[in-house]
Amino acid sequence: MLRFLVSLASVAALLGSAAPALAQSPGAVVVHVENVRSSEGHVRVELCTEGAFLTEGCVFGGSAPAQRGETVVTLVGVPAGVYAVQAFHDANDDHKVNRGAFGIPTEDIGFSREAPLGLHGPQFLKAAFNHDADEQVVTLHLRHF
Repeated sequence: MLRFLVSLASVAALLGSAAPALAQSPGAVVVHVENVRSSEGHVRVELCTEGAFLTEGCVFGGSAPAQRGETVVTLVGVPAGVYAVQAFHDANDDHKVNRGAFGIPTEDIGFSREAPLGLHGPQFLKAAFNHDADEQVVTLHLRHF
């Protein structure tokens, strides 16, 4: 999904792995994606462990038709653990983040906890949150470059 982040010189960082601790009763993570600029395409969301962050190997993923302003994507059956959310507005529905010059994304992207991008992409620890297997709401804002 966010494959561009792996190959981007300015927005790429692969971090070590950490598996989530399993809970007895998995719950939902409800992701409120704000700052959606149009109703074209879908908003795509992935919930990642540390080892999968900024890759296509995230544990949970989902999408919803884009709604201007805010789009909500619900990920169900999420066991307790430490996760980060990566999201993008797939306006043309090609299931990838499109890039322009120098690999800069032309579609809006966002991360949980509004993690700053820095020179090497967002750090997992700055985007990470604890999920205790109860239903949890995460809000993030898409950014346009």
